Amino acid sequence: MANQALNMNYAEREQRRFEKRVALLGFLSSGEVWTTLHVASELLQTSERNVLRLLQKLVQEKLLKVDAQVLPYSHLKIYGISDHGLAVCGAGESIKAFQIGKTNPSWVAHHVQCQLIRIRAESSGWTNWVPGKLLLVENGNRLKKIPDFLMTRPSPDGRKCSGELERFCKSPRRLSAVMGAHLQQIVSGKYELVYYFVPNKAAQQRAFDRVQFVSIDGQKIKLNDSHRARFRIFEINSWSGEM
Repeated sequence: MANQALNMNYAEREQRRFEKRVALLGFLSSGEVWTTLHVASELLQTSERNVLRLLQKLVQEKLLKVDAQVLPYSHLKIYGISDHGLAVCGAGESIKAFQIGKTNPSWVAHHVQCQLIRIRAESSGWTNWVPGKLLLVENGNRLKKIPDFLMTRPSPDGRKCSGELERFCKSPRRLSAVMGAHLQQIVSGKYELVYYFVPNKAAQQRAFDRVQFVSIDGQKIKLNDSHRARFRIFEINSWSGEM
């Protein structure tokens, strides 16, 4: 990538910088709100050194804000889009600006991992990504269970899916409630499949296997192969966008 940049003329380099700027602001204004240097580097497919310069420039221009205190005893900084940035991007009213000091430290790892999954998905042709934070704001009474994100499988398949990032296996009772809610939303046409992204596929499969019954529309239903086929399990670190 460095060699490619060296072969560009001034106008081409400026265009490349502009495209990366637009891509980063578009990503944050789509409902992601904030991110880290590492994620931004993965998104833009360039070095962290180059991305840091871009982030610092956007902060200087008041398009982004930076919070260096989100994780105690850590050098991690998170960069979030400002009200000015949202206005420049033309974001909808449901997208809220980043607020310094308001990020829950316990959710940082989850948020970052969901963004890395998104980057892999979109680079593999997945579309229509909607972060869970945006679903929560816009939900009303449409979804009983808010997934971590919604996404659409690559063309020509085009099936709408929900996604869950599960860093730890739930109890059978809790998982039964979650699976029942997902199946109910599948029946009502909200989406067709549920993708689980987990650190250990075998452990998650065993957790699913322990669930024999769910409640759908107030009725106790025994899970069959058709129900179970709606749930797909992938290991976080090895998923590369496959369906």
